[in-house]
Amino acid sequence: MSERLTMDLDEVKYIIGSVMEYGYESIGREKKNPCEFNEGRKLAYYEVLDTIYSRLLAYEQNPKDFGYPDDWEKAFLGK
Repeated sequence: MSERLTMDLDEVKYIIGSVMEYGYESIGREKKNPCEFNEGRKLAYYEVLDTIYSRLLAYEQNPKDFGYPDDWEKAFLGK
């Protein structure tokens, strides 16, 4: 029988924060070396962060509580 692993809220916040940090690093790499690979990497991080953001909203959680700034999409999409 397998045991169910659980995570506390701080661990979830840490994971999301790490993904966000790597995402912002991908923006910097794309600016320093614009190419299809770096643009694709930046877009991939955006997609992951957007999925997490949407799920947080679906579970009636405030994304700010998980480290999302108000303008997080602007950094990735230039909006």
